[in-house]
Amino acid sequence: MKKYLFRGLLFAIPFIVYFLFILIIDPHNFFNVFHVINDVDKKAIISRNDESSPRGNLLWKTLKIKRNPVKKIIIGDSQGALIKVDLIEKVSGEKFFNYCIPGASFETIFDMFWLAAGQTKLEKVYFTVAFMNYSSNRSYNIFHFAQDYFDKPYLYFMTKENFFDSFVNAVYQITKDTAIIQNSYEFVPVEEMNKIARSRLKMFFENYTYPKAYYSELNKISQYCNENNIELRFIILPVYKGVDDYLEEQNLLEMKQRFKDDINFLGDTYDLDVPGEFKETREYYIDYFHLRRPQLDQLTKQIWGNQEFSKN
Repeated sequence: MKKYLFRGLLFAIPFIVYFLFILIIDPHNFFNVFHVINDVDKKAIISRNDESSPRGNLLWKTLKIKRNPVKKIIIGDSQGALIKVDLIEKVSGEKFFNYCIPGASFETIFDMFWLAAGQTKLEKVYFTVAFMNYSSNRSYNIFHFAQDYFDKPYLYFMTKENFFDSFVNAVYQITKDTAIIQNSYEFVPVEEMNKIARSRLKMFFENYTYPKAYYSELNKISQYCNENNIELRFIILPVYKGVDDYLEEQNLLEMKQRFKDDINFLGDTYDLDVPGEFKETREYYIDYFHLRRPQLDQLTKQIWGNQEFSKN
């Protein structure tokens, strides 16, 4: 009998080590028991590439909201992910939580809003919205990257991505190799980024279909905010003029204007995607869609430092 118990224990050791490894590293602070790695490093590992960033940031930020509900929040996709809340506090005196997630679709941000609204009485909600996702053909939802674990916590141990994130965290702590946490786009030449951006234009806008369901859900959110005295505002960040050139070729400029009209109707809107220096200067963008930090910081100061700036 002892022989079989010993063999059973030997067989179980790898599984015990595996579960303890994930539990102790806890790359997303899901269990929030052990903190052998600091949050700054964990966040950098989460954001290291296009695969890890959407799922990792969604779970990380959703856990923060559930544990510490916030009353003032920014919700959106990767365009707003680099908006600095400490800069907002500096220029406005207000504390916001940035709940912008790379890869978030409109369906995802709807779920993000309702989760935040279910935690506390919201006071201010800013949505960063973009035409590139305002299409029925961009229908998908990544909110399951958080909800699946809330529904079935044991899945946190059974997902290979979480093991790999734990492993990368451990490697980074040992080596401190900054190449591990540096997003590959930081080193891509502009011409190569232009090719990537042009390929994404087709992905975003091919077979464009007006999203009636998105407008309906946005209207539902707008009504909820009105009924609950929540200040609702939208931010349309600028994109490089190459996007509009493509939209003109595809006869989609009218649909882009319809998108802006929809958003303006639903709430106060900061439409920053207008002709001018920001739209014309390629060096201001990482690709065609995402501003570099200095330019995003400049717009952040103008929006929160002067509430009448470009508001429609």
